[in-house]
Amino acid sequence: MEPLQDVLQGREGRVRAQDRLLKAGLTVIQVSLNIPGFPKRLKNDLFCIEKTSWLVRERCLSLGWKILREVGLLNGAGYAVLLGAGPGADPKRLKEACLVLEETLSWGRAIDLDVRDHRGIIGRGILGIPPRRCLLCGQEAKHCSREGRHDRRQLRKIVEELLENCAP
Repeated sequence: MEPLQDVLQGREGRVRAQDRLLKAGLTVIQVSLNIPGFPKRLKNDLFCIEKTSWLVRERCLSLGWKILREVGLLNGAGYAVLLGAGPGADPKRLKEACLVLEETLSWGRAIDLDVRDHRGIIGRGILGIPPRRCLLCGQEAKHCSREGRHDRRQLRKIVEELLENCAP
């Protein structure tokens, strides 16, 4: 299978798993990595996602929200952990808590913490927070990615270095 097809199938698998959690009435927090290029695996990726998932669970508990389900997925899109937060978890406050982790952890630029409820994804824009910036040039990351402005090997090297900050 082609790498892009493998990634797309992996992403579809994540959406199906998220949908199952949403149908159970849970708010979903997806813990994954922003890995440019292929493959969607790097050294320390599993450890980093597991460690970040633990930190997200701890943060939820400290805010009074229980994680009722946890699903780990390893496929063509890489490794992801889906956490299903129980009733009473405020999706916007969950996203705010996740953004704090993304912005304060030494490997935070490599992680992606998405929050989704039955209405859809709770994005940065909903909270009035600007989009993520490119690791290389500081422009909006999605634009650089979409336009292929930078060498993926250079970006992967930066992400590898970030993951080293999380390594055991």
